[in-house]
Amino acid sequence: MAHDLDQAYEILEKKEKDYTAYRFKTKETMAIFAFFDLAQEFATITNLYRTAVAVIKFFFGYESCIHTIRPEDEALMLQCCTTEGLLDSPIQARADVVIHHSPYRVGSSFIFPIIGKKVLADKVPLFLDDQILGMLEIYPVKRMSNHESLFFQKYANRVGYNMHNKLVVEQNIEHIQFINQLVSDIEHNVITPNLYYKAFLINMKRYLKEHLAGLESLSSLISHTEIGNHSSEKNITQVVDKLNGIHEDMGKKMEDFEIHFKHLSLFIETLFRGEHFKTGSYVLKRRSYNLLQDIFLPELEHYRKRLTDRNIDIVEPSDVPSDSDLTIFVDLGLTAQVFANLFSNALKYCQPVFDENGNPRKYISYRIDMVGMESDDTQKALGVDLFTSGVPISPKEALLIFEDGYKIAGDNTEGGSGHGLHFVNNIVHLHGGHAGCKPKENGNIFYIVLPKGSRPNKTKRRDRS
Repeated sequence: MAHDLDQAYEILEKKEKDYTAYRFKTKETMAIFAFFDLAQEFATITNLYRTAVAVIKFFFGYESCIHTIRPEDEALMLQCCTTEGLLDSPIQARADVVIHHSPYRVGSSFIFPIIGKKVLADKVPLFLDDQILGMLEIYPVKRMSNHESLFFQKYANRVGYNMHNKLVVEQNIEHIQFINQLVSDIEHNVITPNLYYKAFLINMKRYLKEHLAGLESLSSLISHTEIGNHSSEKNITQVVDKLNGIHEDMGKKMEDFEIHFKHLSLFIETLFRGEHFKTGSYVLKRRSYNLLQDIFLPELEHYRKRLTDRNIDIVEPSDVPSDSDLTIFVDLGLTAQVFANLFSNALKYCQPVFDENGNPRKYISYRIDMVGMESDDTQKALGVDLFTSGVPISPKEALLIFEDGYKIAGDNTEGGSGHGLHFVNNIVHLHGGHAGCKPKENGNIFYIVLPKGSRPNKTKRRDRS
């Protein structure tokens, strides 16, 4: 025998002895084979739940239920049963059905732990320390022999192994989908905006050359200066003024550069958090912030020059909520990118409309207020409206515009990818809020509603007109 197969042969020999000791009946063996065959045919874990309970009903005539563990609070949830099939939404298990590492009886029900693969314990951490994924309930049973109990525990183990495999596959698919989304987010939120600052650095290099040339001319001027000469004193004054101008301009350029560096660093550090890759989705790091001062206005200032360069006026609100009302518990980096995308969208799509005097004007305006305070059961939230002048979109497009890659028919705007608003919607929903668009007479309102608290409770939808 080949040396590298020795371990495999030892395991097979042990398995042969185990199977002989089990003394499974023909029907029991058929049930195991049928379950394995069907588990291989069906790709999704929901079909696995259906198969697991259907096999028990078909071969043994018992009703059965699959209960799984909810990861966030380890609550036992009813997923599927022979009497109702797969539940649209899992419900909490009965109080007498609990998680336990060994089989037990409750009334006419026998309940067995569904145990996953130990080797995959770090791949899908959805279970307790002893690899329990859930519980298999079989009923009604008047009496169950030791042999039947052994068979159903082995059957529950096979269910657990297959559940674990499918959970790993689903998690891998989710990770791949998230990475694809993350690549799009990085391209849209970091790489594309950074092209603007590539031009900024090119211009900065040109300014430096101009300033160096200016310093050389100043050096020449100083070298011909004579102490006590009136014209020389005038030259010195000019030198000082030019030096002050150069110093002030360079200080402003360095300030702009530092602001961009901090802005870009925040976005990169947020998008590349290790937790995102471990979970296959964005993981929020919530802290308490003033939504206006800490997040919204810094992003507005970041875009102000570009808006001004395109002759887009910024209409400030006449009043805003108090600082205490503006306090919100959010992820700074991701929420900042939400507003960055909204301002980027305004920059690309803002169009002139006629004001009350008949003059064409491009402008944006914003409003922040409290929403969701109609009852004590509704969590308080902050709503932000950003109005962009231009052609109102249709109500249908107002819904579709948040879909990834969607662009309005006939939209040939340079740089528009159809991804920015999808990112906005995704992050706002992750915070427990909602986003939308409301067409108006002379433009469109893009709005978001974010819960003030740390828990992603549902906010009451409000027509933000």
